[in-house]
Amino acid sequence: MALVALTVLIIAGVSTVFAAFLMFVTWPRRKENEYKQIKLFTGTFSAAIVTLGFFLLFTDSSTNKIAADEPYDVPDSVDTVEEEAGWHITSEFGQVTSDHHEVIQSVTFNEGDTDERAVLEAELLTEDNITTDLIRTSTLNRSAQILQRLFQIEEVEQIHLVWDIYVEPETGPGELDTILDMTVNTEKLQNFEGDRVDSQDLDEIAENYWEKPALNPDDE
Repeated sequence: MALVALTVLIIAGVSTVFAAFLMFVTWPRRKENEYKQIKLFTGTFSAAIVTLGFFLLFTDSSTNKIAADEPYDVPDSVDTVEEEAGWHITSEFGQVTSDHHEVIQSVTFNEGDTDERAVLEAELLTEDNITTDLIRTSTLNRSAQILQRLFQIEEVEQIHLVWDIYVEPETGPGELDTILDMTVNTEKLQNFEGDRVDSQDLDEIAENYWEKPALNPDDE
């Protein structure tokens, strides 16, 4: 919905600029034109304001906060940790992206021992978007959503989450490009203040956190 709202906002913005230009050009003849250009500008400007409100609503940072203690009813047919993780992932994101590529690239579980944590490793494919900022925001939101699911798997003590994006060049086959890589201990999620995981705080709760520099140029 945020993508649709952004598209409509761009169209409304362009229309408003055009209407404003037309209004100023025809200003000396505004009475003769029965103030049609002024009415057009008022209408397009109002539409842009309303659309901006919808866009801000759909991208409100409060929607980034995911409850960390929401229970899920895992099917009895799920036997292994990998299967349970796969069920959580596909339940949250589906099996394929909007471009029909597999969301799950790999899921593995290492039980660990007395000296090492039991680690769940998941490499997933995120959704493409029209801007780098929207790709980053949606991927962080997806990270918060899936982490709050995966940490509830009893056997898992640490989650290594990797996000790729499918890059399709003008010629030749497409390829996967890693844009986000994080490792989070499950107790950090269990003890998160307020029992909520905020996608903007993932770099703070993660043991290791990396994102592709091009994804967040403000940090360069």
